[in-house]
Amino acid sequence: MGNRATLEVISDNYTGKESECYIYLHWNGSPNTVTQLVRGASSKMRKSDVSYATARLIAHICSKVEGGLSVGVRPAMEKYKEEWDNGHYIIDISNGHIKNDGRVVARNIEFGNF
Repeated sequence: MGNRATLEVISDNYTGKESECYIYLHWNGSPNTVTQLVRGASSKMRKSDVSYATARLIAHICSKVEGGLSVGVRPAMEKYKEEWDNGHYIIDISNGHIKNDGRVVARNIEFGNF
């Protein structure tokens, strides 16, 4: 049906609660595409703030995905984690890693330090 995935931005250095939302991708959820999207947004993703980093990632994804569909935002609840296609990614802005269902798919991404 698609190439679906959900993305979650987290940080060990974040003083707030855990991620407030998941980003839903319908057609762009492969590990290579997700890594490319995160790397493309990384310089604008504030390393010290999950909410700012998430917002910048959403903006970048929306600028790359054509049309008005295929990108959504869901509450950060277990029932909204993608279980089909490519599963759930965790983007850790404190260490620069992306995990997909517990497996590291990218390392050493530099996020904005401002």
